[in-house]
Amino acid sequence: MTAQALPYLRGGGALPLKPVSPQNKYPRAVSYHSVLLPRSKVQQFVSYALTAHGMTFISSSKSCFLLFVYIEVVLASLPVPKNVRPTCVNMEVVLEWDKPQPHLDDLTYTAEYRTSVDSNFTTVCQSQREQRCVFTKNIVSVFGVYRFRVRAERRQRRSKWHRTEEFYPDKANQIGPPAVRLTSANGTLEVNITDPAMKLWSLREIYSHVSYNIWYWKEGLEDKVTVRNDWQQRHLALHGLQERTRYCVRVQVSIKDFNKGGNFSRPMCETTTVDGKVKPWEVALVLMVSFLVMSVTVPLLFLLACYCRRGLKVLFPTAKLPEHLKQYLMEPSHPYLFLAMQNSSQQMELYHEVSIISECPLLAGGPHSSHTEEQQGTEKMIVGEGEQALNKKKEEE
Repeated sequence: MTAQALPYLRGGGALPLKPVSPQNKYPRAVSYHSVLLPRSKVQQFVSYALTAHGMTFISSSKSCFLLFVYIEVVLASLPVPKNVRPTCVNMEVVLEWDKPQPHLDDLTYTAEYRTSVDSNFTTVCQSQREQRCVFTKNIVSVFGVYRFRVRAERRQRRSKWHRTEEFYPDKANQIGPPAVRLTSANGTLEVNITDPAMKLWSLREIYSHVSYNIWYWKEGLEDKVTVRNDWQQRHLALHGLQERTRYCVRVQVSIKDFNKGGNFSRPMCETTTVDGKVKPWEVALVLMVSFLVMSVTVPLLFLLACYCRRGLKVLFPTAKLPEHLKQYLMEPSHPYLFLAMQNSSQQMELYHEVSIISECPLLAGGPHSSHTEEQQGTEKMIVGEGEQALNKKKEEE
């Protein structure tokens, strides 16, 4: 703009101007000497400058000095930020913008908002260098209407406000991908879906009609995709799949209220198992094996029970030992007696002959007198032999 306006000043032929630096296309003021320009030239220059800034020049009788001061203020203003856009992802409201043209150093920005019921704007981000401002905490209701504005600042200079159109968070919200978990069971794939988390409220509190679009395919065959749209439940079983085959699944949240969909989840893959149906030959095989096992197991169990019963009888007999035998077995043993018996020679059995004598009186010289005398003599002989045997045993000991 300055390069186009300079011919108006040079047209007077009496004002030498300093060159304009290419790094600063918006100088704070144009340097001049004490030579005054014609009023017509000044009016043309001021009119051109104000028209470029969207203003209208009205001629007056003020001095040229005041007009040049006004030109300095106009040329000192900063350009406004470009591409100002409010975004909303999972109910996180952010205002973003680009640097103004031309690019200047040491720029800061101030961003504000207001609702449809507010008369004044509220400042949220002030004099910050970052080209974004988060308004999530300032959103009172996701069903409200909001306006945003932002301006650039550099030292004492400020640009005009750049205002956005009316912003509806629930309508502009971009829904992120849901969380998906796959489980293989009985030849099917069970898909479990978890709604994406919102910064404000929950997904089903904001939208009344939430459904899911499910895409699945065999791994490596992405061009043959099977689609199931408008699935209402968060749990789904995919049937009719091939056994022991790897399938991949992607899920997208769909909002019928605004006829829009969210972002797709990343592909999740899982291998299917057998369908779980029992075949006839498997039933026959199980029955045959069961019969063989029972035919071998039952006799073995019967024999084992018989042997166990016999063993119990041996260990725990029903007949009881006599008391004197129990007492003998309970008494402590004397092994030295058995050793002495083993070391000694065979002993002669000692016995005494007993004679029975009648109590009837015998007459002297009677018929039985001789017989009685013989018996007495025999008894004496036996007793004598017994005494000799005892004496011999004592000597050996």
